[in-house]
Amino acid sequence: MKTGTKIILLVIGMCILLYTQCSTDTYIGRWIKWRASDILDHQKFPKHHFSASKEPFYFIASPQSDFGLKEVTFRGQKKKRLQDIVPMSGTTAFLFIKNDSLLYEQYANGYDRASINTSFSTAKSITSLLVGKAIDDGYIESEEDRIIRYLPELKKVDPQYDQLQISHILDMRSGIQFKDHDLPWGDKPKAYYKPKLRDRIMELPMTAPPNSSFHYNSYNPILLGMLLENTTGQTPAAYFEHHIWNKLGMEYAGSWSMDSEGSGMTKMESGLNLMAIDFAKFGRLVLQKGQWNDQQLISEKWINESTAIDPDHKLNEFGDDLYYENFWWLHSKDGNTPYIISATGHLGQYLYIFPQKNIIIVRMGKKQGDVDSWTTIFKELSGY
Repeated sequence: MKTGTKIILLVIGMCILLYTQCSTDTYIGRWIKWRASDILDHQKFPKHHFSASKEPFYFIASPQSDFGLKEVTFRGQKKKRLQDIVPMSGTTAFLFIKNDSLLYEQYANGYDRASINTSFSTAKSITSLLVGKAIDDGYIESEEDRIIRYLPELKKVDPQYDQLQISHILDMRSGIQFKDHDLPWGDKPKAYYKPKLRDRIMELPMTAPPNSSFHYNSYNPILLGMLLENTTGQTPAAYFEHHIWNKLGMEYAGSWSMDSEGSGMTKMESGLNLMAIDFAKFGRLVLQKGQWNDQQLISEKWINESTAIDPDHKLNEFGDDLYYENFWWLHSKDGNTPYIISATGHLGQYLYIFPQKNIIIVRMGKKQGDVDSWTTIFKELSGY
């Protein structure tokens, strides 16, 4: 056997040995064995389980037989029927709801109404609702409070934490370090796979002054999870279960992933696992200004603040009409009122709310799909 071949076989053997010896209880083990995140990640992490409601809420079933025949922009100038785009784009669920009526519901790629979808970053927007609820309940005085009021140990990590407000974190303007790449020393996989997320937060310096610029950062919702733990005395998942999940008439059971069994930290940045039809209920909650069946679950004040356009938060690098506020993406044509309120996640998980038209769209998928823009498709279906 040639020397070159022996070296190649030796390297392959060493890689196999390394792989088999890696434990998914460690960060490196997870990075090597789990690698790229996917929609089945709810099967990998330990989780906090939520029960289905004994009195589920159902949207009014009003299917429009021709809705799937609507032609929307597929790529470039090319149009395709919605019902054809769904299966070919890796979509698992597509829902269109208007005035509480479920006008269109399509599942594909091995999924159906009772299939679990991982939320990925759409969970950040639900984290915003939880922070608002904690303010409503008096656990947190104001989003303008400095984070060290509740987590004073952060000041020992970096003195600049003294100037960091909760609102800066919610608006992705914290200035906290976040190396946005997928290599093992990057913060993107560390925020996702670290089995002790609290410890990771306590290692992070500030790399920019708070509120100086927008930088999408998955550590921000994790830090707010720590804030919720310290102020409510509960895990964020338990607080969410008691004050939001159990109130929304969820048709199916769900869960929120944790970083590890030993740590038990709720994965605020990504790990909400549920069915698409139940995910739509968060859209309804926002449409109704935090009210559900005559009960004010989240204050109208918080919903209004979270969906108010701040001209200083315009994201010109992402689009002409795009803003970011309290972990929500906002689209506004006039710079005053949003016509789209959205939560978005990896692989094309979308919750789109069109407040003026009382429309909710949910798209979930195994991949982003070979379309130019889901936003364009949603706008066309909604009449924009």
